[in-house]
Amino acid sequence: MNKKKLLAYFIPLFFIGMVIAGATYYALVHQELNITQPISISESTDTIECMSGDTCPGDAIVISNDASTKRNLLITNDADPEIEVTYTGELELTKKDVVFGDEVWIIPGDAEKVQVKYTAIGDSFEAEVISPITDYVLIYYADAEDRFTNPEEAILIEDAIGNLPYAEDENAEGGNYNYCDTKEYATCHGAKIWYVPSTAINVDKTLDWSRASEFYFESELIQYNAEGNIIIYGEDTITLTPEYSIGTYMPTNDTTITTTIA
Repeated sequence: MNKKKLLAYFIPLFFIGMVIAGATYYALVHQELNITQPISISESTDTIECMSGDTCPGDAIVISNDASTKRNLLITNDADPEIEVTYTGELELTKKDVVFGDEVWIIPGDAEKVQVKYTAIGDSFEAEVISPITDYVLIYYADAEDRFTNPEEAILIEDAIGNLPYAEDENAEGGNYNYCDTKEYATCHGAKIWYVPSTAINVDKTLDWSRASEFYFESELIQYNAEGNIIIYGEDTITLTPEYSIGTYMPTNDTTITTTIA
């Protein structure tokens, strides 16, 4: 009786399995994927000579994105607590033909330019002109939603607090302005750093736009993030130079510091 009951249960299940296994389909499509990684990073294993109490630059780290879309990066390191590591970038500022209302301001072929070194990752944001001009100051300029009819205040670099760009800056990710849409820069979003005469900043911190021909404007937008969160946009390249500040009382030793880009 037990065998008969078992067989009675087994036979219906057997036929159900045959029906499922015999399900029809039009075709099986097999495709081979050749997967490539769009992010490429230069590597260096050079030894850097550095004395306790000094700040020594490392070799530049070049990060390239061959994709047409952005990638989010997290840049960290495993440095000893006695060694402070910051990552700096360089930015070119240039004079432009200012035409209010035009989305893109043209850079003339003979435009005057200056070079700026700035902090991309570190405890605080700093920026300096490599060959400074007398009576000029660096500013961070955040755009409002309608930048031509609602100009914003000029923020002196030393007064910029926190990560750049600010969340409320319309040049930030998700803001009203996307510079990849206008084909102006490979950096779709970011912070604008300008170099302007100190006397062109009004008492209310707005700019005297009648002197715009004297301003040095951004040639790309930058990012500063204390935690190492950086966006690299499609078909763009970021060059970061690590700088190692060694504690004054750190003993003589050989130390390897690894930068991780995730």
